[in-house]
Amino acid sequence: MITKDTVLTRRADLIVQLDGANTVRVHHGRVVSEFGRHALALLDAFWRPRTVAEALRLLGPRLVGGRALDEVVSTLGQLVSAGVLAEEHPVGFTDLMFPVGGYGMAYPNIRMLDDPLRKRLFVRAVKEVVRPGDVVLDLGTGSGILAVAAAQAGARRVYAVEPAQSAGLAQAVADRNGVADRITFLRDWSTSVELPEKADVLTTDIVGNDALDMAIWETVQDARERLLAPGARLVPESITASARLVRMPPEHVAAHRVVPAHVEEWNARYGMDFTPLLEHDRDRVAGFYEPPTLAAQWPRLSPATPLYEVDLHRDARVFTGTAEVVAERAGVVNGVTVHFEARLSPGTVLSTDPVGGCDKSHWFTAGWVFPQEVEVVPGTAVTLSYHYTGDGRATVELADRTAPQEVGA
Repeated sequence: MITKDTVLTRRADLIVQLDGANTVRVHHGRVVSEFGRHALALLDAFWRPRTVAEALRLLGPRLVGGRALDEVVSTLGQLVSAGVLAEEHPVGFTDLMFPVGGYGMAYPNIRMLDDPLRKRLFVRAVKEVVRPGDVVLDLGTGSGILAVAAAQAGARRVYAVEPAQSAGLAQAVADRNGVADRITFLRDWSTSVELPEKADVLTTDIVGNDALDMAIWETVQDARERLLAPGARLVPESITASARLVRMPPEHVAAHRVVPAHVEEWNARYGMDFTPLLEHDRDRVAGFYEPPTLAAQWPRLSPATPLYEVDLHRDARVFTGTAEVVAERAGVVNGVTVHFEARLSPGTVLSTDPVGGCDKSHWFTAGWVFPQEVEVVPGTAVTLSYHYTGDGRATVELADRTAPQEVGA
């Protein structure tokens, strides 16, 4: 029986639709349920575990008159009956399909654990950095692997934060490995969570294909300001992005930019003129992610050249800069690939360089297709401009090129 002291929380894997009549349609698991107009407010109130009384107090300003309270209580009962709100949710991966299932799906967890480098190097770094008696904050714990590694390294307490439904599986993994008594699992977003004590170490693997595209810098800064003790150690510590001039095959360029061949084929196929699509796509720099095994096959016309470095101990900021990349081979450049090295700990560095990568790598290679091609010879200096606009958004563009100096000039 649900009482005012019952603690409820919403399912993590929901798709919510709202129609013109304020009917709320919720997809959960393989079921679709409809609720009244107060359902959205209740779902928001129970985004973290709360008692029924606490949730009703939060909704107080909108409950004008006895009828509104009756409607809210009725909708609350319906949400509980449907399993959208519950005291405990089943442990397991979500049934929602990609991409809405996110990291609650089995797929990304399998890919990360199956990567022969990613988690193995992270675990090595955690065991190097964590000291007996430490308090550790693990952001985006996923399968719980880094939280378990921290506990195995002697951490007194680990706070493992994960908003996805798979958080229950991480707890089961910790229990199976005999360290659940020292790990507190929090189904929450790190920017909202509060801890009863400051952490000595932060661990996180929210590192994207383009290093910063999952907002790791901003997330770590928030944790440093609110949740970490002064001088806290970080895993990872810093990230260096590098760029390489490449010649991408025409079919790859055509997958990301409108090219004349597209227009010719579409015009003939449909009996219409699609030239405006080409005209309006001439100046766009097209970003992409591709498997490293594919990017490694493209002709490389320069060595990997550092583009920028981010120290996660420093505050996040918007930045713009340039980097000069010198060609070492003759050819035609039509884009760059970007990879990174993450210093996970003083003795552990992880690289996503596609050269030497493998088909089990969970990270894809980031890259940019230029609007125009550039012919280079050995010694040609190509200037790239890069701009990080914050919250994971970045661009890399062709700024200029300089012909090599003649001998004796």
